[in-house]
Amino acid sequence: MKKQIPALFVLIVLFLFSTVDVFSQWVAQTSGTTVRLRQLKAVNDNVVWACGASGVVLRTINGGNTWEVKTPTNAAVTNYSIDAIDSLTAWVTGTEGGTANFTIWKTTDGGMTWTAQYNNPAGFSDGIRFFNANDGVCYADPDPWPGTYWEILVTTNGGNTWTRVPASNIPPADSVNGEYGAAGSIDVVGNTVWFSAYYNGSANPTKVYKSTDKGNTWTVSGFNQQQGFAGSSYVAFANANEGVAVCLDGTTAKTTDGGVNWTVTPVSGAAFRFVVNVPGFNLYMAVGSTGTSWYSSDGVNWTALSTGTTQTLYGIDATANYAWACGNAGTIIRFSGPPLPVELTSFTASLEKEGVQLVWTTASELNNHGFEIQRSTDKSDFTTIGFVKGHGSTTQVQNYSFIDRSAFEGKYYYRLKQIDFNGLYNFSDVIEVDVRSIDNFALEQNYPNPFNPTTLIGYVLKEKSSVRLSVHNIIGEELAVLVNEDQDKGYHSVNFNATNLPSGVYLYKLQAGNFTAMKKMILMK
Repeated sequence: MKKQIPALFVLIVLFLFSTVDVFSQWVAQTSGTTVRLRQLKAVNDNVVWACGASGVVLRTINGGNTWEVKTPTNAAVTNYSIDAIDSLTAWVTGTEGGTANFTIWKTTDGGMTWTAQYNNPAGFSDGIRFFNANDGVCYADPDPWPGTYWEILVTTNGGNTWTRVPASNIPPADSVNGEYGAAGSIDVVGNTVWFSAYYNGSANPTKVYKSTDKGNTWTVSGFNQQQGFAGSSYVAFANANEGVAVCLDGTTAKTTDGGVNWTVTPVSGAAFRFVVNVPGFNLYMAVGSTGTSWYSSDGVNWTALSTGTTQTLYGIDATANYAWACGNAGTIIRFSGPPLPVELTSFTASLEKEGVQLVWTTASELNNHGFEIQRSTDKSDFTTIGFVKGHGSTTQVQNYSFIDRSAFEGKYYYRLKQIDFNGLYNFSDVIEVDVRSIDNFALEQNYPNPFNPTTLIGYVLKEKSSVRLSVHNIIGEELAVLVNEDQDKGYHSVNFNATNLPSGVYLYKLQAGNFTAMKKMILMK
């Protein structure tokens, strides 16, 4: 049986993990166009559609590694909204010029051919969404503008026919100043659909319209003529009750009762242009002016994320594993990795009297339930040996520690399993540690070996000793003395820099009291 050594042991950390990000990062993709892109639809991790100015429609079937132009319309049309159910079937709606003439187009062959399903020469379209392959809804600015009632269309046969919802089923819009829809700002959950609008007045107050029967009848939610929301606003819902609205002026609002009541919170310096709920997560992501993105787990506190671009971003959509954003100059960027939002900046191990102490630090946390501490002896089968509670959502640095009191002599592998409040999780990289007895003197093999130009030489002293550590060439000539002093009992290490030596085989020699040992190392430049 292995000997348990709670105090008399040495711990050698062979590999340290550095960071785990919220996502990996935003990475630019090549869209193949330079026009302004307005909206995206992510069907899954591979299939994504995009649309924008000059009638452009794009599609990728490999996650954005390559994009294909699938334009159905003439160059005068700006496509504001797109929806799709797979790689073949999609709908796009746009308006010609800056005036009117809105059309709904559909493809069933991946964009090779398109059919115009609806046209209103006097209309200005805003957004389109489908509940399934048959049932869909499209909304456009009140017609005639400034009109009394929104132009809302529904279909039950995949768009083969579109029916305008009667004015009696829609609350009246402001017929004096007029109301605008925000391009693409429409969201569906189950049979419920919301869209946002803003007044053509000096204050531009915002309204949110809601339907619970796939768009056939409408009400105005509690977010009615909301002052302080200046300019276009956008909505996203996680479920039938929880949702957010964000505005170009940096104001945000949150509802937990389906839109009856809203809590308004300004976000300093923000300029939102779209927002989306990440499927399966209590997480919202938004994009806006100057290429900035934001995320929030509670709809109240928003954290900015650099995207690597300064182009204004107009659209964003996400799967459980990726997010895509699009904007000016044909910009498309992708965010990779599961949205497990904990930024781990360090993860280390050290020797304490009680056992192996693990210490880690986070720079920020979002929706963090906590950390399982897991240990393995073969780097394959890990066992949970403890749990440390997280700090939920915070942008402050947090420090954590855990002591493994059951460490025996031998080699161990440790990792952290970060878990969010939805039960989703992510693993850190692995720390490899070697717990050694210090009942004897020992000279360790240098690491790495071969090396260029530096390597670590470790050794164990079973008692306080006069220590001399030296480096020699292959014929025994001394080239350098690395240590020449009295040292305490325990594990010690020193870095050797061979910058001034040629490639070859060298020797390093440890003398400690009556103990002497020598090993070879290889310098390979």
